[in-house]
Amino acid sequence: MIVDSRRGALKYGPAGWELWRLPGRVQAFIYGVHVAALAVLAIAAVGTRWHARDLATFAALACCAAATIEATRKVSVPHGTLFRDMRAVWYITAAALLPPVYAVLLPLVIVPVKVARMAPGVTHRRVFSGSASALAYGGAAALFDRFPHSLAGPAPASGIQVVTWLATLACCATAGLAVDDALVIAALKLSDPGVHVRPLAFGGEAVVSNLCQLSLATLIALPAAFSPFLLAAALPVVVVMRRFMMHAQLVTAARIDAKTGLLNAAAWQHETELEVSRALRIGSPLAVVIADIDHFKAVNDQYGHLAGDAVLSLMAATMAALLRDYDLLGRFGGEEFVICLPHTEPAQALQIAERVREKVSQIGAQGPGDVEVQVTISLGVASLERSALSLDELIIAADTALYRAKKAGRNCVRITRDQGAGRQVG
Repeated sequence: MIVDSRRGALKYGPAGWELWRLPGRVQAFIYGVHVAALAVLAIAAVGTRWHARDLATFAALACCAAATIEATRKVSVPHGTLFRDMRAVWYITAAALLPPVYAVLLPLVIVPVKVARMAPGVTHRRVFSGSASALAYGGAAALFDRFPHSLAGPAPASGIQVVTWLATLACCATAGLAVDDALVIAALKLSDPGVHVRPLAFGGEAVVSNLCQLSLATLIALPAAFSPFLLAAALPVVVVMRRFMMHAQLVTAARIDAKTGLLNAAAWQHETELEVSRALRIGSPLAVVIADIDHFKAVNDQYGHLAGDAVLSLMAATMAALLRDYDLLGRFGGEEFVICLPHTEPAQALQIAERVREKVSQIGAQGPGDVEVQVTISLGVASLERSALSLDELIIAADTALYRAKKAGRNCVRITRDQGAGRQVG
């Protein structure tokens, strides 16, 4: 890490890249995608007939992609997750209008623009996403190019052929989007085995975002096939949509803890406040549980922070699998998790907490060198009305019960004193 004294900003040289600290399997996957992208580019370039019109169209697409980045470059983006930002629109358009080599080359050309002009981020991730997009949309372009001109071709004709052209493009673009997402999700999963694949690939926001990119790309590619000058008219629409999608994803990211995929402390408290108010209004039972990973600092010290992150992700996945759809699970900070259990009597809350404790003690996270890291948790339970009348009082009561669990030897559950003794196991 180098400090630029002229600007007072932090500059990260290659020696300080996070890439070198990633597990070997992650580095191998990243290098493999880069090598494959360069190999595909070389193969496609050899078999391409270069024309001035194609080069001009490619330059126009590159300028449009760069302009969309420039228009939103000050907007922060969430890191460590799959982020859709409308650049695929230009990649799909390139796959439709140009030979495959251009669809491979366009994401690679945009990488320096992303690194230099976007809000600060992790360089190797942005470079990787460029290579992943090059493979994905290069493949989509090659697939589109193999269809007979009666269905597809470099430009639609008229009548029914326009419909078949758009349908073929939509199918090929869908394949490109799927491959691009799959490569990025695979890298995330290798980096953090606790990453939840389903919401990243098939969640509501993922599906809507990809549909927006797909529909906009096909609508832009059709007029641009007749005249590349029409790309300029499409640029403001893409910029507006990009800003909208980035804002929506940032709102979601602001509620979610990046390491676990759970609600962060602020979002959990907001949602639980509503549940507490509802419970008090209708006289419904409610309980809060605070769970703390035992000796978590020792895990970080012995196995490293990547192993610690894997433990956090595993704890989140394990607890989420054992809870009901309407329960609220969040990360409270550090190694602490919080659970809101609506419509739950004290005895039932104690049973749920005990079930979580027992399950956690039976599993292990993957550490460095495939070493299994096993941990236990201590839990404190508090119930609405019997021990508290507000969320703040509930949290204090549950925290007091958690302290009793730790004092009793850890790996146990305690409930607030006025509701009877908790149970200790192990």
